Amino acid sequence: MRSFAKVLIACLGLVLLPGAAAADPSGSFGVVTDIHFDPFQPAQLARDLRTIDISQWTAHFSKFPAERASQWGNDTNFVLFQSALDDMSERMADADFIVFSGDLLSHDFQTDAASAFGVASDSADQRRFADRTAMFVIRSLTSALPDKPLIVALGNTDSECGDYEIEPGGEFLAHTAEIVRNAAGGDRVAADFEESYRAGGYYAVNHPAVEDGVIIVVNDILWSRKYANRCGGDGTDAAWRQLRWLRAKLAEQAAKEAIVWIVHHIPWGIDAYSTLQARAQSCPDGVVPFLRDDIAGAFLDLLRSHAGTIRISLSGHIHSDDFRLLLDEGGRAVAVDKIVPAISPVFGQNPGFQLFSSDVETGKPLDYTTYYLSNLET
Repeated sequence: MRSFAKVLIACLGLVLLPGAAAADPSGSFGVVTDIHFDPFQPAQLARDLRTIDISQWTAHFSKFPAERASQWGNDTNFVLFQSALDDMSERMADADFIVFSGDLLSHDFQTDAASAFGVASDSADQRRFADRTAMFVIRSLTSALPDKPLIVALGNTDSECGDYEIEPGGEFLAHTAEIVRNAAGGDRVAADFEESYRAGGYYAVNHPAVEDGVIIVVNDILWSRKYANRCGGDGTDAAWRQLRWLRAKLAEQAAKEAIVWIVHHIPWGIDAYSTLQARAQSCPDGVVPFLRDDIAGAFLDLLRSHAGTIRISLSGHIHSDDFRLLLDEGGRAVAVDKIVPAISPVFGQNPGFQLFSSDVETGKPLDYTTYYLSNLET
C-alpha cells in the first residue's frame, strides 16, 4: 500500500495569537483521531482474539489471508490501521509527543461483538472485548511511536455500553485508566488523574514540551446532546462535575501565568450533519448544536475568560480537516479549535493525520502538515 502523502501546510499563527510576533518553530507534535478500529473482519478473528492477550493480537492478525485496506464507507480494519501506524512511525519520528483526540472503537461495536460471540450486547464478554480492543489500539500507537508521550482523549464510541454511553465511574474507565496514564507518562499526569479519569474520562497532564504548560483532556461526550448513561444514572452530575474541575484547572494555570492546551473529541458549535437533517421550517429552528445548551454556554464562556491562557484546542469527531473560531462580544477571534481528519474512511473521507510545528517557549502551534491515503481503491 502506498504511504500517506503530504497534502497541505497551513499557517496557524495568524489565528491563534493575533498581533504576536512569530517565533522559529522548535518543536513538533502529531495529532491522530477517529481510528474506529474494527476487529470483526472476519468474525472468526474476533472470536479468537477474545482469549488471546492483546500483546499477541498483531501476530494473530498476520495468520489471516491478506485483505484490502478498509474502503470508503467502512471503519478501519487491521490492514489500514497497520498502514497508518507504519506511516506515522516515519512521519512522526522526530515529534515531541502525540495527541489522540478520540474514538478508538468502531461504530456499532457492541452490536458486532454480540453477533460475533453469540451473546447479548450487554454481556460481560462484549464489555471485556470493548476494553481490550481500546487498549490494543492505544498499545499499538505507543509501540509504533516508542518513547513519545501519547495524550489520549475518549470519543463517543469509546465505551463498553454503547455510542455516547460512557458510564461515569464505570468499568471501561477503570480498566483503561492504567494504559492511558502510562501512555501519557505516569510522572507527567496530574496528581488527581485516578480520581478524574475514573470519574468521567478527563484529566490533566504536564505539557511534554512546554515548561509549566498543561494539556487538559476533556471528555465532552458527557456534554453531548446525544449522551445517555444507559449503564448507570443519568450522568448529569458527572457532566457538571467535569465543568467545575475544568474551571479549577484553568484558574490554577492562569494564576501561574502558564499556558494550557485543550484536547477533546467534539468540536465547538453546530452539528452540520444533524442540522441538515432537521428540515425545520426556519433556519434558527433547525440549527442543532453538538453540545447541550446549558453546558455549551458555560463551557464557551469559560474558554473566553481564559483566552489568554489557552493556546489551542484540538478535536476530531467530524472526520474532516476543519477548524472553529471562538469570538468575543466584539466579534474578535480569541480561540481556535483545530479539527483533525480521521483515520477511518467510514464517511467517505480519505484516511489522514496531521503533524504540527510549534514554539516550545510560548506554547504556540505554528503550522501543520496533513498526510492522507489516496489509493483506497487499489
